[in-house]
Amino acid sequence: MKIKIVLVFLLITSSVSSQENNVLGFYCGYSGSGTVVVKNVSNLLFHKNYNAIRGLLYSKVPAENFLGVIVCKRLAYDKKLTLTPADLTKIEELLKSRAKVQICGGCTYHEEVELSKLLHSQEEITSTNEYFFELNDK
Repeated sequence: MKIKIVLVFLLITSSVSSQENNVLGFYCGYSGSGTVVVKNVSNLLFHKNYNAIRGLLYSKVPAENFLGVIVCKRLAYDKKLTLTPADLTKIEELLKSRAKVQICGGCTYHEEVELSKLLHSQEEITSTNEYFFELNDK
């Protein structure tokens, strides 16, 4: 019986933590902090681990795909990263993806948006670039 309870607990916690990894938000919850995905990408940028950021293009987590596309394109624009033909093909695939990304803002706003719509939203792209690259320039 104890083993069954432990297994159920592990399944629930792994499900919750994988859901948290697919949440995109810069000012979420009561503390107004970034989500796990945002903090991870911030850390990769801080340490200039651009190959790991490139790896986000190939992730199975749509929030990571979003940040991978936006940040890789910006790094390529700034000539800090050269995208391979395979990377460019993957970006084109992601621009058409119907995978869902959860977005949060504050403690009350939560929405689920298709990756393709999010990647075509100039407002989201601008705010993401401002968040990461203004933060990184300081």
